[in-house]
Amino acid sequence: MADARPGLLSVVATPIGNLGDLSPRAVQVLAAADTVLCEDTRHTGQLLRHLGLDKHTESLHAHNEHDRVDGLVERLRNGAQLALVSDAGTPCLSDPGALLVDAAHGAGIAVQTVAGPFAAAAALAASGLTALPFAFWGFFAKKSGQRQADLQRQLRPGPEGPMTHAFYVPGRDLVEVLADVATVVPDSRVCVARELTKVHESYLRGTANQVAARLLPEQLRGEAVLLVEIAAELQPAVALDVAELVRQAKTGGHDRKQALAALQRKTGLSRNALYALWLAADTPGEHP
Repeated sequence: MADARPGLLSVVATPIGNLGDLSPRAVQVLAAADTVLCEDTRHTGQLLRHLGLDKHTESLHAHNEHDRVDGLVERLRNGAQLALVSDAGTPCLSDPGALLVDAAHGAGIAVQTVAGPFAAAAALAASGLTALPFAFWGFFAKKSGQRQADLQRQLRPGPEGPMTHAFYVPGRDLVEVLADVATVVPDSRVCVARELTKVHESYLRGTANQVAARLLPEQLRGEAVLLVEIAAELQPAVALDVAELVRQAKTGGHDRKQALAALQRKTGLSRNALYALWLAADTPGEHP
């Protein structure tokens, strides 16, 4: 038998570092929920225990959201009170949950937001870079070639002046990502914001190369927000002649495995595709 109360989906922002940022209303909503949906039940369990709450948690992440949405919507139809959280910050913004929220709206179920931290906005506010307009792009692609292509497509000024673009970057990728930014927009102002709301909160500002040169080993951990301010339209990208790059590496006597690994990072092409170009490349003495 359906619950007499209407179902409710609460989208609850959680701290990005400092637990003091969790609002009293967020605590009340979590306490009232039948179930807390979270990326990692262990991580959220620690937060709930800190709050003195003994709540039922269930996982909802990028790998199971499609499969779980229909069942969760049915529970909401039957009166369930569900709270949606991510590991840190606001759900659905480069975190899971958007499919469920969309499906809940489509089913006529009430959805409410419990506002709180959003790392990209927090970094932007304290960076000193142009705050409006801004664009948020989430995480970068894994390969350098694809990252550079994405940056060429994404980075634009605003209609009346500069615009800042926000990205999330795992600390271990910061140096490579900054190198790609420097390749595409070498003179643009950037800011790497780290440890937001924590004791060692920091902002490194300058060009991408200047910031990369100042990074310390301990700053290549966790996650960072990278802000890139664009003041003018980018010049069209010069297309890479990948076959020529492969030929130069081969005729230059470079080790094949090392050369192809470097070219894979630079171009984003598969190892097999690059190996085929390597086999086809001319070497000295092959032709008269």
